[in-house]
Amino acid sequence: MRQLSKRFVVQNQLVKALSASVVGLMLNNAYGAYGDPFEGSGFVSDDWHVVCDNTLTCRAAGYTQETAEWRGSIMMTVAAGEKIPSTQVVLNYWESSNEIIAQIEGQNAPVELWLDDQYFGKVDLNTDEMGRGRLTTAQTKQLIDKARKHTKIVFKRGEYQWQISDKGMRAVLLKLDETQGRVGTPIALVSKRHSKQQIPKTAIAKPVIKKAFAYSDKNNQPISASRLTYLQNNISKWVDIDAESLMGSEQVMGDCELVNPKTQVYQSRQEYSSSLLGWEFVPVDDRHTLAVHSCWTGAYNFGAGYWLIDHRKPSNPKLITTAGSDYHEGKIIAAHKGRGLGDCWSMTNWLWDGKTFAKTREMTTGLCRLIEAGGAWQMPTYVSEVIKPNQ
Repeated sequence: MRQLSKRFVVQNQLVKALSASVVGLMLNNAYGAYGDPFEGSGFVSDDWHVVCDNTLTCRAAGYTQETAEWRGSIMMTVAAGEKIPSTQVVLNYWESSNEIIAQIEGQNAPVELWLDDQYFGKVDLNTDEMGRGRLTTAQTKQLIDKARKHTKIVFKRGEYQWQISDKGMRAVLLKLDETQGRVGTPIALVSKRHSKQQIPKTAIAKPVIKKAFAYSDKNNQPISASRLTYLQNNISKWVDIDAESLMGSEQVMGDCELVNPKTQVYQSRQEYSSSLLGWEFVPVDDRHTLAVHSCWTGAYNFGAGYWLIDHRKPSNPKLITTAGSDYHEGKIIAAHKGRGLGDCWSMTNWLWDGKTFAKTREMTTGLCRLIEAGGAWQMPTYVSEVIKPNQ
C-alpha cells in the first residue's frame, strides 16, 4: 500500500475537493451542497458526492472525514432503473508502518461492517487488491435504509477501525434519486414516500466510437521538410483564437495563454524567450496532422492545445482541446491533478475516428481525501463503446 506521512495530512487536511459552481439542492435544504452530477467532480454535500455519466449510471461515494487517522471510502454504483446499487469499499493503511500492515494481514482478521454499533456481517475482500472489497446486497440495503437519519458507519478489522462519514449521505442519495427519476417511486433509495412522484428514467446506450487507423511508433511517416516548413510558416495565421473546442463553448482559445497574443502571459513569454512559443507537428495519418502547442502551466499541472489539420484545407485547423497532456497512436489524453499530492485526478480521452478526435471517456477519481495516490475511484461523466479496426 502507498503511504503518506502524517505531516502531509496536517498540511493538507484543509485543502478541498475540485471546485464546482454552487447550486441549490432540489427537495432538500442541504446547506453547502454544490455541483452538477454530470460535470467535473459531481454533486457534493459534505463528505459525500455523486457523479453520473451519459448513460445515466450514477456513482455515489462517501469518505472518512479529513481529520481521520485511518482513511477509507465506499462507492455505490447504480444504473437507471436498477433497484439496488452495488457497493465497493476501499480501506487504506497509509498511516501505518509496513510492520503494522504485515501484522494486520498476518492475523487474517476479517473486515466487518458495523452500523450504529450493530454487526452486519463480514466484508468480502478482493484477494488481488489489498484493502478493497464489496458489500453484499443485504448490507447495501441496510446502509441505504439508515441513510435517512444520522448513521455511524464503521468497518472493523481486529482492533483497527475506519469510520465513513454520514454527513451529506442523505442529500447525495436524494440527488441520485432525482437525477434518475426515482423520487416518490418504489425504487427510490431515500425518497419513496415523497409527495412529488417522478417517472423513472431508463438507461441510455453508450455512443459507439469506431477507432480509425493512425500512425504508430512503428509505422510513423515523418513530415517532409517542405510540408514542415509550410506548416511552421502558416500555423499562427491559421489558428483562430476565438474558436471553440470540441469540449464545448465553455473552452475557447482564450484558455490557451501561450498562443493567444491577447494575453499578458503570451506577451511576457515572447519578450523573455521566443523559443518557448514553438509548435510541434505530429502526423496522424497520410491526410491529417496534429499541431501541438503548450497552452498553460500551473503549480502541478500543464495543458497543451491540439489542433487537427486536414491537408486538403490546412488553413482551417480544428481545435480539439487546450488541456491535453499527451498524444499516442490516435489517442489524445488530458490528465490533471486536483492538488499536488495526486490523490485526486480528472481525465479525458479523445480517439481518432478517421474524421476527428471524438471524446471517448471523461472521469474523476473522486474527492481529494488522501485515500490512495492516483485517487480512490473511477467515476465517469462520459463513457463510450470503442470499436477497434477489424473488430
